[in-house]
Amino acid sequence: MRISEYHLGFLGFGSMAQVLFKAIDRAKLISRSQIVFHRRDPDKARKNEQEFGITATSLAHLLKTSDLVILGVRPQQLAPLLKEMADLKEPLKPLISMAAGVQLKSYQERLGEVPLIRVMPNVASAVGEGMSVLAYGPKVPSAMRDVAEQLFSCMGEVMEVSEALMDISCAIAGSGPGFVFRLIEAMAQEGVSQGLSYELGLKMAAQTFAGAARLILKGHLPEALIAEIATPNGTTEAGFRVMDQLDIDGMFKKVVTAAARRSSSLATQSMLSQ
Repeated sequence: MRISEYHLGFLGFGSMAQVLFKAIDRAKLISRSQIVFHRRDPDKARKNEQEFGITATSLAHLLKTSDLVILGVRPQQLAPLLKEMADLKEPLKPLISMAAGVQLKSYQERLGEVPLIRVMPNVASAVGEGMSVLAYGPKVPSAMRDVAEQLFSCMGEVMEVSEALMDISCAIAGSGPGFVFRLIEAMAQEGVSQGLSYELGLKMAAQTFAGAARLILKGHLPEALIAEIATPNGTTEAGFRVMDQLDIDGMFKKVVTAAARRSSSLATQSMLSQ
């Protein structure tokens, strides 16, 4: 079955689901006529229908007609939704969940042995530069893996990890853009304090991060780039000395660790774990 033949259903249609739909639509992977969504708020549903040109429908109809279901609701909304899905007694279709911190076993306990995929996209998906990390359940056939990768590669890069690595992946890929935003803002504000306009400082900092990232994505290793740029007694070396004195590397590792631990704790605090 080709991806263009799939009928796709979104359960929940918040910001990330909308980003994914726009990417699918832009890539012309699946026709709008084959995509439906379900959300609780009828006013928001009508607004989404008008804005995106797809149809809002009931949960029962979505489950009956969709070949693949994407769960785009918040973790705290999942428990009642999964109960309602199970109560409908419809044959369950493969599911892709974008809910943070909810493990595959939580879905299996409530829905049975349905093919399940966890995915963690990030905010940069909105501009086609996302990093989506996928973990596959044991019942996912290779054809469904291909479909999932095609869907999320519309928004940027796709990477597969074991579910045991989803917490650290969430910290790096999911929360990582937020950490970068903080660093960009700090650089821009220091530029302002030394005479630059905020607009100039922000553009300099953002483009600097983008260019540095592009070098690494082209295959250059950070260690080699660091050695190359740090000329003796130069400006970069002066900055590196302060970074070493403050143990910036160690502090930033703690930032990532805190995010990973929070991702792990979400699994135990989720309503699905109660």
